Amino acid sequence: MSTWTPRIDQVRYNAAEQCFEALVTVVTPQGLLRVASQYAAPVTTDFEEAARGLWMRARLSLGTPERLQLRLPAVEMPTAA
Repeated sequence: MSTWTPRIDQVRYNAAEQCFEALVTVVTPQGLLRVASQYAAPVTTDFEEAARGLWMRARLSLGTPERLQLRLPAVEMPTAA
């Protein structure tokens, strides 16, 4: 099992907030952890930079109880359809 390898899904740009938003999924020893993440940047931002920002913000919020998180028991990361 690869721990802390993120999968970033449902990336969208919120023009009103001028930020990228996504659902970041990581595999932890306890199972899958999904975290809602935002990264403030202009719409012209390179996707790789936006993905790094979304992952960084998700990691920072992992211990924050008021952040939207979903923990699911699993043995491996599900594949994208």
